[in-house]
Amino acid sequence: MLLLPSLCTLKLLKPMNTISPPATSNFFSRAWIYSREMFPLHLYLPYVIALYTCLHIASQALAGGPVVFDIYGVTGLVSAFCMMLLLRTFDELKDVEIDKDLFPERALPRGDVKVSDVRILSIASFSVLLLVNFLFARQTWLPFFIMITYAVLTFKWFFAEKIHRENLFLTMMTHQPLPLFINYYLINVALAAGGADHPFTFGHFILLLLFSLPVTAWEVARKIRGLGKETDYVTFSRIFGARGAAYIPLVCLMLSGAFCLYTGRTLGLSSSFFIITSALMVYAAFFFIRFIVQPTHQNNVLKNTALAFTTLLFFNMLFHLLQKYGLQWQL
Repeated sequence: MLLLPSLCTLKLLKPMNTISPPATSNFFSRAWIYSREMFPLHLYLPYVIALYTCLHIASQALAGGPVVFDIYGVTGLVSAFCMMLLLRTFDELKDVEIDKDLFPERALPRGDVKVSDVRILSIASFSVLLLVNFLFARQTWLPFFIMITYAVLTFKWFFAEKIHRENLFLTMMTHQPLPLFINYYLINVALAAGGADHPFTFGHFILLLLFSLPVTAWEVARKIRGLGKETDYVTFSRIFGARGAAYIPLVCLMLSGAFCLYTGRTLGLSSSFFIITSALMVYAAFFFIRFIVQPTHQNNVLKNTALAFTTLLFFNMLFHLLQKYGLQWQL
C-alpha cells in the first residue's frame, strides 16, 4: 500500500498564530474542501484501485491458484482506501497546533475546515474498516487486528509523543513498519479470495517488501532539502546531511526495482516488463545520484522522482499481470 499520504509528520514546536475565522458552511461542504485539498478523490481512488489490484493478482499468482476477485477482493480494496484516509486524518489531527504556524495556508489551519470534521472522517473510515472486515473477511481477522492496532499506536505516538517529536529518526523507525503491516494484511486478504487458504511464502515476503519500501523512500525523500534551504521543519537532511539522507530513498527504490524484477521472473512475465522496470531504475538512480553529487535546491526533485518511479513501476506490473493472468470475477 503505497503511498501515499504521509504516515508521520514531525516539526519543531514554536509559538502558534491565531487560527483564521471559523468555517460557516455545513459539514459536507467543509468535507469537500478537505477532500479537494488534502485527499483528492479523483487521484486517490483510481490509484488505490490500480495498486490494490496489482497486489491482489500478484499474491494469488505467486500462490499458484486461480486469480479471482470476490468479496475478499472488495474487502481488501475498501480497506486499502479507508486505511489511506484514516492515516491522512491521523496525520492531520496529530499536527493541528503545529500546522497553524508552519502550514497556515492549509484548509484546517486557515479555518475552512474544523477539527471536528477531520475527526468525523477519521471515525467514519475506522468504522468502515471494522465493519467490512468483521462481516466479510473472517479468515484475515488476525492480520487486520495487528494492522489496525499498530496504526492506532502510531497515532498515539506509542504513548511517547515528546520523545518522538524530538527525534525524527526514532519516529521513522517506529512508524515505517506500518506499511509492512498494511501490505501483509492485504496480501493475506488476497490469499483468502476464492475460498482458498494459500500460505504466505517467501515470494510473498519479497512482494511485501516490493510494495512497502517505496513508502519509506517517499517519506524520506519529501523530508530532504537542498543546501541552504532548511527551515524549522525537521528533515532528514538536517540529521544526515543532504547527501547522506538521499542514499536512504535511493537504496529503497533500487531494492524495490530488484524485487520487482525477481517477482516478474518468478511469474514468467514478458520481456517488455523487464525492459521497462530496468529503465525506471536507471531513471530514478540518475536523479538521486545527480542530487548526491550536487545537492542544490534545483536538483532536489527527489520526492517527485520517488512518486513517479513507484507509480510507473506498479502500473507496468499491473499491465503485465493482467496480460498474463487476467482476473476472474466471483461477486
